[in-house]
Amino acid sequence: MNQNIDNPIVGIDLLKMLMLQLYSNPRCIYREYIQNALDSINEAVKLGILSRVKDGHVNIHISSNNITIEDNGTGIKSSIAAKILTDIANSIKNGIDTAGQFGVGRLSGGGYCEVLEFETTYQGEDVSTIVSMDTRILRKLLDENHNDISAEDAMKQICSVQTIEAPVNKHNFVVRLKNIINSADILLNANEIQAYIKEVAPVDYSTTFSALINSSKQQNFVARHKSIDKIKVSLNEVPDIEKSYDIKVKGSDDVIEKLRYFELPEHEKFGKMGWGWYAVTDFSVQINDEKDPCAGIRLRKHNISLDRNILNPYFKEARGNKYFYGEIFITNENIVPDSGRQGLAAGEEADALIKAIKDYFAILHLVYNKASRLKTKLKNLDELLGKIEDASDPKVKNILSDKLREQVREYEKFSSPDSHVEVNDVLDIYNKKYCRNLYPRIQNVLYPTSNPGPATVEDNPETVDPNSVPAPQGGSQPATTVGQGSATTVPKLIPDSNPEPPRFRPTAPQPPTPPTPPTSRPATPPSAPSSSAPRPQSELDEMLMSLQDRQQCTSDQIAILRKVFKTMMIVCPSASKKTLTMLMRAAIESIG
Repeated sequence: MNQNIDNPIVGIDLLKMLMLQLYSNPRCIYREYIQNALDSINEAVKLGILSRVKDGHVNIHISSNNITIEDNGTGIKSSIAAKILTDIANSIKNGIDTAGQFGVGRLSGGGYCEVLEFETTYQGEDVSTIVSMDTRILRKLLDENHNDISAEDAMKQICSVQTIEAPVNKHNFVVRLKNIINSADILLNANEIQAYIKEVAPVDYSTTFSALINSSKQQNFVARHKSIDKIKVSLNEVPDIEKSYDIKVKGSDDVIEKLRYFELPEHEKFGKMGWGWYAVTDFSVQINDEKDPCAGIRLRKHNISLDRNILNPYFKEARGNKYFYGEIFITNENIVPDSGRQGLAAGEEADALIKAIKDYFAILHLVYNKASRLKTKLKNLDELLGKIEDASDPKVKNILSDKLREQVREYEKFSSPDSHVEVNDVLDIYNKKYCRNLYPRIQNVLYPTSNPGPATVEDNPETVDPNSVPAPQGGSQPATTVGQGSATTVPKLIPDSNPEPPRFRPTAPQPPTPPTPPTSRPATPPSAPSSSAPRPQSELDEMLMSLQDRQQCTSDQIAILRKVFKTMMIVCPSASKKTLTMLMRAAIESIG
């Protein structure tokens, strides 16, 4: 049997949650009010009140104990202003074509001030509507534990409405936080708030970074990048705040070579997911996010950033995102942030987006790992070259030169073009470093009679067309990239089948050997090699036997050396056997 439900009561604790406890980070109130301003500015463009989104502006003023945030969007008609501003979660916003979606963000400032005030004017009307919310009354009701009061009744007690005269052509919306009482050290710190706005707000890029965008060869993305929503935001005496991205990564000092754009694959059921960019550098170290708030790839909807760490878990390693500088713009209409913008609201589309991002981040994992290994290889080559250049002993030079040849072969093999254009970006950077800084020195050390000077890309034009490389087996590529993606191929110094390399010889003059008298004979003829001595089985055996043949070691001494060398080879790690062989050869030569 069905029973009737009495009128449900929405308790006063709802106001406590929305007004006093909605955000853990006080700075979020600035993002919320800028987000609401963006919606109003977009609406003003649709109505023809503003010509374009860029004509919209938000002016923020922070004084000793008050905050004012004003935008030049449509404002709200006086006939409905009071109802809209006092209603709770009764917004027409849906989060699809608007940045806001719940209509509660405007209340969040109440937790930090004594009075939260809204003033709005609609174009063509000669009045402004002012709605004031006295949060002191709300706190008193909560302290006195008035659980019997509904949220609606509480709003009636804390709110007051008035109208004042205004110019007919005026259109605006103003938020005032009067008498800051909580988190004043954060909310009233203009420098910190400016840094936060640079990080999260839909503002433009600097002139230098815009030049980097325009210089990209992926022109279809350039047009898209330049067309994203951007509004002007000023703070006190700073007239036009810009995002912090520049031509150099502040948190690592890496120079940005170019931007790499990518498109997340279109889902077969949900359609488009999103697209993004990241800065191509040599990825030398992790970006220090304490020095650089732009560290990591940021997820944005309507060009407003979600939590800075939201994408970190989608890398194979938690540290992976700290190597990158970039943004992903969500283009699927049904994917929206949660109420606190700490993540995405649950849904199948959101799950599909996360999977697409994880797949692409698997490629970016290869990028910074490749960069790390290339950096190590170049460092090892540089150190080894320094040792050879400083060495005076020809035997030591020969040993180190053999090791250098081996490392050069390994680098040439490791630096060959990859199937992913993203990896080729990194290869290109490090191969150019190799050709510019190390190639001439290696040439001079290994082949001193021919020194061509620094190698250049023109010396070795062979590249791989990224469009001709087949996609990895096991499925389609997780994201598509458009534009240049081939890697500079390093010129080969060491052929695969290398003839006997030149050896370093002592440069000191040798005393002449005196002529032997024709009749002279040795007093005691040398003993013939023992028939029981083992015959050469390898280059090492041959060198050992030559010592005996030249009477420089006895057969017993040869046997001991062979046993020692054999034992050393047994206990030596496989990766070091070549080095050990070179050392043994040098030891035998020194005896000779």
